[in-house]
Amino acid sequence: MKSLLDMPVSCVDTPALLVDYAILQRNIQRLQEASAAAEIAVRPHIKAHKTPQVAQMQIQAGAIGVTCAKLGEAEAMAAGGIEDIFIANCLVGPTKMARLVGLAKHVRHLSVAVESIESARQMSSAFSEADMQLDVIIEANIGSNRAGVEPDAAVEFAKALADFPALQIRGIMGYVGFAYYGGGPEDFAESAAREAKALSDVAADLQEGGFEVQVISGGCTPTAGRYQKGCGLTEVRCGTYCLNDHNQVDLGACSRQDIAATVLSTVVSVPAEDRIIIDAGTKALDQAVSDLTEGYGWLKGYEGGNVYKINDEHGYVDRRRLQGDFAIGDKVEIYPPRICTCLNLYDYMYVIENGQVRDVWQITARGANT
Repeated sequence: MKSLLDMPVSCVDTPALLVDYAILQRNIQRLQEASAAAEIAVRPHIKAHKTPQVAQMQIQAGAIGVTCAKLGEAEAMAAGGIEDIFIANCLVGPTKMARLVGLAKHVRHLSVAVESIESARQMSSAFSEADMQLDVIIEANIGSNRAGVEPDAAVEFAKALADFPALQIRGIMGYVGFAYYGGGPEDFAESAAREAKALSDVAADLQEGGFEVQVISGGCTPTAGRYQKGCGLTEVRCGTYCLNDHNQVDLGACSRQDIAATVLSTVVSVPAEDRIIIDAGTKALDQAVSDLTEGYGWLKGYEGGNVYKINDEHGYVDRRRLQGDFAIGDKVEIYPPRICTCLNLYDYMYVIENGQVRDVWQITARGANT
């Protein structure tokens, strides 16, 4: 693959994941600058890119570390030289406990979300046996109704955690999932303020209960860059913002010009007036499509170019709506609906600059689902 360096993007075989370097860099810098203005640290979620080189770009821009959803992702980031990792998910089971201890031995700082006594018991037991301490962040349910301790139970939960000698409570986290049901930038700003207040209220309760709160962690891509100075958060964990996708466009969180990641595909058949067939199907385009996003992707640079159906090896482009036409062998770029699941289908990303292959990066946390 390195033989493609400096070659035109048209030389890349398909289907393939492309990342525009300039857009990636701009997206990273924009969030960093907006967060710095609000005096909030950035700890980006790597689920959207799963690639150490992108994480290093984020840290070089000023991020304090990274967030991972999976232990396997954290292990991949550590192997890629990332030294400060937060796992924002529930971890249970002896296999994960052994791996977690092993990871903690190889990074400068590791912290983990906790929202159940059982998970806390297992982590404390594993780290006590290893004669180590583990920083934990209490996860609060602030409206996403997924995991998390109810806000009014946070103090009692923290008191229960204090009985586990290997665990050190560092703060509170939450997920502002309700931001995805807003109506645009004004609603995103309102969601950001609502989230920050909910988390800072829980933090205040913990402090009144005698617990030191160093971290108040929130954020998602629709609220990225929309937090105000003094809002209460100490860090944001936005993830999709660096690459973006068409779901974010449809939400109103960004424009197509902000989408750094596309899927390169080849037209393999033009069998009828109503459709064009490309070589990007379910193995190349994600199926995690919200009701807001139509179809399974949109062609870059062509109005009406919707991928309305996919099966294993084929994508169907609506030829009747397409403003333009294609011949067999033509290559097209597709804006994916959701980059987090689309990127997880690929082993490598082709980094593009000025229409040429700048580099090829392995997506080392791809498939790291455990």
